Amino acid sequence: MRRTPLAAVLTVLVLLWPSVAQAGPAADYAAAAVKATNQARDAAGLRALRVDDCLHRFAVKQAKAMAAAGEIYHQDLGAIMSECHLVTAGENVAYGYPTGRSVVNQGWMRSAGHRANVLSTAFRRVAVAARRDDRGTWYAAQVFGAR
Repeated sequence: MRRTPLAAVLTVLVLLWPSVAQAGPAADYAAAAVKATNQARDAAGLRALRVDDCLHRFAVKQAKAMAAAGEIYHQDLGAIMSECHLVTAGENVAYGYPTGRSVVNQGWMRSAGHRANVLSTAFRRVAVAARRDDRGTWYAAQVFGAR
């Protein structure tokens, strides 16, 4: 009887291991993108953005949807503004960049519209999420906002 709780815990850990293992690289990718975003803002004399949990939920949903569809597209910012109680919102999306740093520095910062989002003084909060498709290609969503 004493082995039953241990066996149950081990079974749960084994069943959850694949999702935990996938979360690591995606979380690292996202953290690197947030860091690179704030480094770009610092270099421009702007304050750092704070990571926001509500925005993160939308970024995760978008990255997952894009990876599943195999294409990039923008989500409804009105829904984000409403649910996260924002006065403004923006979004950058991308695919094919191998790291969070590269999606910011080689992707978004080299595109006028994306760069404008990264360096906008209107935004105070950010979240980034990334997911791989079945071929291993990264899809990233960066969501910005201010309350």
